[in-house]
Amino acid sequence: MDLGCGTGRAMPALRAQVGPRGHVLGVDLTPAMLAAAARHGRTRHGDLLAADCTRLPLARASVDGIFSAGLLDHLPDPAAALREWARVTAADGVLLLFHPSGRAERAARHGRPLDPDDLLAEGNLCGALETAGWHLDAYEDAPGHFLARAVARG
Repeated sequence: MDLGCGTGRAMPALRAQVGPRGHVLGVDLTPAMLAAAARHGRTRHGDLLAADCTRLPLARASVDGIFSAGLLDHLPDPAAALREWARVTAADGVLLLFHPSGRAERAARHGRPLDPDDLLAEGNLCGALETAGWHLDAYEDAPGHFLARAVARG
């Protein structure tokens, strides 16, 4: 599942990762983004769903993996989102949080210093994930990207 899929740019890569038996679901709150995803042909790679990522209309443990690019730290209640994402993810399912630039690069772009209270700082993110039912098992905050991988504890 691609949460906050926007125009669905990641859906072809996700489709390739899940293989012929897998299913890709792009979820976004904004109908205009989903319409753009459909116009770009993303429905060839999976289904699109208009939904709030903090109240997903999915059964418990119904997905094996979640990819989310640049969404978590823009949500009003990230802790609630992480709990909801853990609810719909099967035990040992994977959560990938991605951004095409690292935290320091994003802070500099916005003319501010790197904030130690930033949700995506390793210690803060680890604590938030653990509280919500995830285990952080990989963390990269590089100049060219941000990537955190967590596994659902189930």
